[in-house]
Amino acid sequence: MNAQRLTSQTIGALLIVALLALVGAGCGGGSGSSSAGDRSSSKKLPGFKQLGLNDREFAAKVEATESEVARCMSAAGFDYVPVPVQTVELATQAVRAEPGLSRREYKVRWGFGATTRFDNRLKEIALGPNRATLQGLPEADRDAYERTLYGEDPDATFAFTLDEEDFQPTGGCTRQAVDKVFTKEQVSGNYVNPKDALIDDDPRIVAANERYAECMKDAGYDYDDQDVIIEEFEERVDKLVGEQDPSSLPGPQAAKLKALQQEEIKVSLVDLQCQIKHTDKVYEEVEIEILGEKV
Repeated sequence: MNAQRLTSQTIGALLIVALLALVGAGCGGGSGSSSAGDRSSSKKLPGFKQLGLNDREFAAKVEATESEVARCMSAAGFDYVPVPVQTVELATQAVRAEPGLSRREYKVRWGFGATTRFDNRLKEIALGPNRATLQGLPEADRDAYERTLYGEDPDATFAFTLDEEDFQPTGGCTRQAVDKVFTKEQVSGNYVNPKDALIDDDPRIVAANERYAECMKDAGYDYDDQDVIIEEFEERVDKLVGEQDPSSLPGPQAAKLKALQQEEIKVSLVDLQCQIKHTDKVYEEVEIEILGEKV
């Protein structure tokens, strides 16, 4: 047919056919299913970063927080350079993990890191260019610097509490900064990452976590959540060691610490085995289905 001689009736008929084709495509072949991409286009999904932030939001929040910390520290008479986003992100990746070690290798060496590690690699990374400043101060001034920066808990760094999604332990300039940058809900300590809510409410995840708890119980441990295990060991080592130097404990106390560390490593390996057996693959399946990728 000559394109230049199309009649108005022919054009109308072709338009109808085209519209019907579009409607048919939108129905998805009558299967009633939709891909993760389809869902994400019709409903905005949370980001994959901490607190449900996307990459852009995460970068903006970190930059704003670090700028506020620098202003606060300067007002207190201390030098502080805002830590780059990439450095803060690198620090969050050091939570109960170590470059070059697999999950199992880390647990064989450190367990959860609750009673076995008294260094703080995450904190060293998170200080960024300010680590040299801190180390260059006299001891009394170092203590004042850290109190001004962190408050009463010197381990409550911005990077760690951001990764834990719980800013409640923060103090000093760090707390002032997060209060200004993050919402009241995000700072409240009760905030639930919307990404986690989407995943954890899925019936398959609920069932998988029940199987995990049964697996732990079969091994002699009455735990249904890894966080509970970590908190328990943190409380036990604090009670045992307190403010003492763990490397110079008296004999009986050192022996108790060693036994506690061995106990932590043992339960951490059972925890890992139960995760691999009952929850890992389920989480991956549900994340890909709901979010479009494993996170």
